[in-house]
Amino acid sequence: MSDNDLIERLRRRAWDPARRHDTVYVPLNWLKSEYGDAITAYATSYRVRTDDSDPSEWPPDAPDHLKDAIVDAGAPAALAYFRDAPHEPPYAPASPAEVDTYERHINHKLPELLRRIYTEVSNGGFGPSYDILGIPPHGHRAYGSATWPTTYDTLGLPLVAAGCSVYWYVSLTEPGNPVHLWDADACDDPDDDPAQGIHLTIPTLRDWLNRWADGHDLYADLDLDQHPAPTDPANPLIAPGPR
Repeated sequence: MSDNDLIERLRRRAWDPARRHDTVYVPLNWLKSEYGDAITAYATSYRVRTDDSDPSEWPPDAPDHLKDAIVDAGAPAALAYFRDAPHEPPYAPASPAEVDTYERHINHKLPELLRRIYTEVSNGGFGPSYDILGIPPHGHRAYGSATWPTTYDTLGLPLVAAGCSVYWYVSLTEPGNPVHLWDADACDDPDDDPAQGIHLTIPTLRDWLNRWADGHDLYADLDLDQHPAPTDPANPLIAPGPR
């Protein structure tokens, strides 16, 4: 598969609001209108829309019209709800000049595939966990942070915030640009080698991107000695296969 083919597949998923994240939010009232009140037996996780910018995903009792159910990306309900939504980048693509400036700032060239993602797909804001990070000044940031994560010579560039102290990093120096799942909690001392926090390595950036473009949940695919809950094929909130 050529780079052009991979970029096009990434664009199709990244620009689709029903598939660009691991999960999407669908209003509970819409679900009930489409599937009946019985859908609440499947909708077990919600966020509540509030007046502030940080809606809760563990809400107290709230009226249904303020609740959004958390639904698998690519699930039948997600595809139906977003059927008529525009397909467009979540962030405006970066300009080549912005990428050049960022490369000078980190003193490294970006992998060509990543550069093309930023300039041809979106400046972050899609992908696994908390989404691919963008580049300054207008790209997607982790958790709404005002700062950018640290770039390490050993680990490379922070690619995705994966929750708490965990990040995916893409190497900027190793052949193929492997992608490392890294946990900062494994480095207790500031002098510790950052490499000791690597939990898993995907051999190349291309492999990592291909898996996501194919609809895989990269974090859920990891072997963490967890047993997935059984799925119900009648549940429209769960993706029946790759997303």
